[in-house]
Amino acid sequence: MTPLRHRALERAPRPVPSVLLWRWRHLVVGLCVGAAALVTLTLLRPGPGEVAQVIVTTRQVVAGEVLQDADLARRELPVAALPRTGLADGEVVGTRAAVTLEEGTVLTTSMTSQSLTSDLLPHERVVQVPVEVGAELARPGAVVDLVAEAPQAGDGAGAEVPTVICDGARVLLTQHEGNSDRWSSGATVPLITLAVPASTASLVVGAATHGALGIVLSP
Repeated sequence: MTPLRHRALERAPRPVPSVLLWRWRHLVVGLCVGAAALVTLTLLRPGPGEVAQVIVTTRQVVAGEVLQDADLARRELPVAALPRTGLADGEVVGTRAAVTLEEGTVLTTSMTSQSLTSDLLPHERVVQVPVEVGAELARPGAVVDLVAEAPQAGDGAGAEVPTVICDGARVLLTQHEGNSDRWSSGATVPLITLAVPASTASLVVGAATHGALGIVLSP
């Protein structure tokens, strides 16, 4: 290499740091944004070892059955595996299961009768009636019409025809109770808890005192 070329190489300007940053600005910005997002997720997400105490069922509990102390236990489970809201507390003892609960189910308030009135509309009332026909259709959340036998006008008190006494009732809870009254003759009577319009609540209860009702699914 000639002395002249050697001196030219020595005098070649080195890249200025600010120029390098400008050239690679998109990459630098991307790295900064990614790092900030990672820090945020780390702060918001529970640690891998974080646990919370919850109430779980120790056996299968059928819908409508009363929850007893022996049916429940407290367990510590990872927070990441739990519902964010609505976890049940010790007050669920004595309430009824709104749905069938398998052994080991983490209890939430929506699974028990504790929540029956939480979603009740201002014009609704809660009633419980025996249902003889169509009880299998009564699933929590279903909308049904209630049918009772009523005297037919002009045909005397003895003539009775099926009559819709309430439409648009919401099924809240179903349960089965042994009964030896004149409706069931000792058979198990399905009892259905419903949210009905306040204007028909008295009519529904009055009809239920004279016999088990029937239900049909409403659109």
